[in-house]
Amino acid sequence: MKLFKLTLIFIPLIVVVVFVVIKFCPQPITPKSNKNDFYDKLNNAFQTSNLNPINMIVRDYLNEVEFYLQNEDNQSTKVIFSTKKDPYWQIVSLQDFSKTAKINNKQIYLVDLSIDHPYATFKNN
Repeated sequence: MKLFKLTLIFIPLIVVVVFVVIKFCPQPITPKSNKNDFYDKLNNAFQTSNLNPINMIVRDYLNEVEFYLQNEDNQSTKVIFSTKKDPYWQIVSLQDFSKTAKINNKQIYLVDLSIDHPYATFKNN
C-alpha cells in the first residue's frame, strides 16, 4: 500500500517534469558554417546575375568550386571559384572577363578565380 501511494505521488511529478523539459527546452541547433554561408551566397549570386552553371563540382579539400558556363555559341567556359573569397566579387570579376573577351572578339576557355592572382585563358581562333 505504501508503494502504491509513493507511485501516485511520483508519476504526476515525473509527468510535470517531462512537460516542463519539453516545453522550455531550447530548439535544436542547426550548425551553419562559413562554407554553408558561401554556398547560399553563391546560389544567390548566380540567380541575380542570370548565370546558369553546368556540372558544378565542389572540392572542399582545395577550397574551390568548379563549373562550366554555356556561351551563346554553345561553347563552354570552365570557371573555378574559391570558397574563401566572396562569391559576389567573383561573379563581378567573371563578368569583367566576359566583357573584355567580347570587346576583343575572343572566347574564354578558362577563368580561375581561386588563387590570389586570378586569370583568364582565351581560346586561339
